[in-house]
Amino acid sequence: MDYLFQVNPELNIPIYRQLVDAIRAAVKKGLLTGGQQLPTVQDLSADLGISIGTIKRAYDELEREGIVEKGQGRGTFVKRQNSLSRKDQAMAAIDQMLQTLEDIGFSPAEINIFLNLKLRERAEQEYKVNVALLECNPENLTQMAEQLRRISGIELNAHLMDSIEAYPYKLGEDMDLVITTATHAQQVENLLPVPKRVIRVGLRLTPSCLAEIVKLRRNQVAGILCYSLRFGHLLHSTCLTYAEDISVADPLVFSPDMDVEKYLRDKDAVLVPVGFERYCTPQIANILRRFRGRLIECAYEMDEGSILYLEEKIRRTLESKSI
Repeated sequence: MDYLFQVNPELNIPIYRQLVDAIRAAVKKGLLTGGQQLPTVQDLSADLGISIGTIKRAYDELEREGIVEKGQGRGTFVKRQNSLSRKDQAMAAIDQMLQTLEDIGFSPAEINIFLNLKLRERAEQEYKVNVALLECNPENLTQMAEQLRRISGIELNAHLMDSIEAYPYKLGEDMDLVITTATHAQQVENLLPVPKRVIRVGLRLTPSCLAEIVKLRRNQVAGILCYSLRFGHLLHSTCLTYAEDISVADPLVFSPDMDVEKYLRDKDAVLVPVGFERYCTPQIANILRRFRGRLIECAYEMDEGSILYLEEKIRRTLESKSI
């Protein structure tokens, strides 16, 4: 069971919070079950090499969230699920709320007014679909996020795959939809702290960019400037596929001290990400704008079928949340 309690001191996330997230996810997945005893504060402190105070803070937070319960002199246990029906639980919660309001001094008529006001507020609030978008390189992630933001009714959370691999709990349990490409779908499913259905989307090079690549003539030399090598290698492969008998230089990653003029000297065309200015210094951006060859701004976007499917999925999710 030790693997359920692993933490990473190198992450910029408090150790106690990592422990809380890991245990909460294990309970949700059924890896820790109701009534199961957790390691003692002392034992877990010794196993993980972190302070007793940090373990105690994590256990206190889990107790506050209703995930564990402490037995005096017995230890800390995963809280058992309430055996009452949803209706019984609702009636008990209402009784507790009414008792609290009556203790404050409100009359039944006043309580009724407050309840109606709150119910009206809930009915008028705008529901959002919480969407997580995951991709391996920043260039594609930015383009995909821009497409998704054109769809109304969503709250978008975009993450690079590397950051989710380092800490899957960033996704949170309130994500309604998790979107990634077919390449990463299985990896994402394995990483999710709580099982969810992962939606796979297809990517394609934008038609305008592809048209420019196809126009490259035999024996011309093309260069690739990028923010991430993953994106650069995608463009390199695409050039070799769609442009006949051209020479394609290895991708070069933007850096403040790069000699971009030297790199461009023998190039007939250079491929850069759409909105390349955000990835390089203003000086490099100015040099690229003055480039006498062909400057081709490239982007991979979700295909039309994927967008249509996502719009329908988001619409249905919104409808289910508003019922």
